[in-house]
Amino acid sequence: MITAAIIDNDDDTIQVFAEYLELLGVKVVSIGHSAEQAVEIYKKYRPDVLFLDLMMPEYDGISSLNEIRAMAPQATVIITTTYLTAEDEKKLDKLKPNEIIFKPFDMKKLKAIFDKMIKTDHRTVSPVDNAKKALVSFTITQALLQMSPSAASEVGSRLYAKYRCYFSDCLEHPEYLKDVLQEIFGNGSAAIIKTIKEKLAAYEDQQPISNFLVVLER
Repeated sequence: MITAAIIDNDDDTIQVFAEYLELLGVKVVSIGHSAEQAVEIYKKYRPDVLFLDLMMPEYDGISSLNEIRAMAPQATVIITTTYLTAEDEKKLDKLKPNEIIFKPFDMKKLKAIFDKMIKTDHRTVSPVDNAKKALVSFTITQALLQMSPSAASEVGSRLYAKYRCYFSDCLEHPEYLKDVLQEIFGNGSAAIIKTIKEKLAAYEDQQPISNFLVVLER
């Protein structure tokens, strides 16, 4: 199993991202909320891949990456960021992160990264169904976070209380998600469903995602 550590000062990002990675079959061995923690976490856990947020208060990801490269030149480090300045790009070019991915995360790119790691290391590929569950779970959470910071928590709690259902279960039970969205947001649920559909547009020809979208839109 591929192991990963996540460094990000945003709790919501870490929670959603960690769940997505676990559903892909990636074991999240540690999380951190500051760049200072990145080096210590890497020393302690030596994860197969470290996701490192570029922009953090006081001590940024570039400084952490510089220390990690000095300690372990072959470490797999993926920089995450919402934007990239020309100055940052120049600094990163010297430190050579394995990838730079932008928020909100591109799920297809993330899966491709892990598929490549699995192929290179001859590891067992995660079941397709788990990948699709992870994709749907991640998409639902991102759509709700766009609505409000507390929306994902509120919908997740109501889903579990009413149906013992997690976001990852909604691929098989889209009717539960639709019911809870309408219950909480009323007519406003249509906008959330539209956002989910737009984010999953590239996958709508695949089963069971196509069925998930059909039921959600009824």
